Amino acid sequence: MEILFFESVYKDYLWGGNRLAKEFNKNTPYEITAESWEISANKNGKSIIKNGEYSRLNLEELFSKENLRKEIFGNKTINLKEFPILIKFIDANKNLSVQVHPDNEYARKYENSLGKTEMWYIMDCNEDSKIVCGVNEDINKEQLEKIVRSGKIKEGLKYINVQKGDSILIKPGTIHAIMEGTLICEIQQNADLTYRVYDWDRVDKNGKSRELHIDKALDVINLNNVPNKVQSEEIENQNLVDCEFFKTDKIQVKDKYCDNSDQDTFITMNVVDGEGKVRSIANNQEFIIRRGDSFLIPANLGEFEIVGNLTLLKSSL
Repeated sequence: MEILFFESVYKDYLWGGNRLAKEFNKNTPYEITAESWEISANKNGKSIIKNGEYSRLNLEELFSKENLRKEIFGNKTINLKEFPILIKFIDANKNLSVQVHPDNEYARKYENSLGKTEMWYIMDCNEDSKIVCGVNEDINKEQLEKIVRSGKIKEGLKYINVQKGDSILIKPGTIHAIMEGTLICEIQQNADLTYRVYDWDRVDKNGKSRELHIDKALDVINLNNVPNKVQSEEIENQNLVDCEFFKTDKIQVKDKYCDNSDQDTFITMNVVDGEGKVRSIANNQEFIIRRGDSFLIPANLGEFEIVGNLTLLKSSL
């Protein structure tokens, strides 16, 4: 079994920039690139495996091979219908829309989809960067509907200061927006499902506003959701999120980091700073890894080590 690397899937949404190409050396076909889907089996963007025996298969195809499911993805995935997570790098050159995501129950009923719990890791940001996460405490459901339908939602938004290394868990039902000047690694459920509430009164190159989804958004907004921000610590292994759908740790490697995959779950790794090497102990296979690289450790790979000076996000089920 081999460590798996993927070809990224790129999205050219109007709020994107050029940092993914310039800083991560991403081979994007677009002048403006908003997102790089790093590890995805979603119908709207499927990562293709770059190396090894399964080269040129996409992740959905590999996950659908039931004879390999346990070996590569682990016991926890045996009864899943689809690969459970989606990981992106996001370059917010401009504000993203103010939006909300449904939970599994609502998404299955109305969209035939998983819901969307997500977490953001701030890879870089401006000195005064903020994000939108929720609305002001004095706004009730009736007042919320009024300001949403009148296009005045921005007057009631709650802004949170962020800095490099922070992470935030965004639960379904939370009004949120990534703001300009922020570079993010997003780890989420495998869903491409967003209800836009407000889009800053902007239009696209054809003079058209993007679609809003007011009725569905009002259905799922939960005013009681409180954002869970975790500030970065200078420790080797810091847990950032441990929720029902995934667990994410921040791994800081100063020389060598040793780990072991088990039969329960695969592991994904995203290099968010620095560079080094990853090596499988069983087959002595070694890869150079740099900021912006992502890879998957199969459940039965066993021992592996990472050497160098780098920071990674490690996610599993």
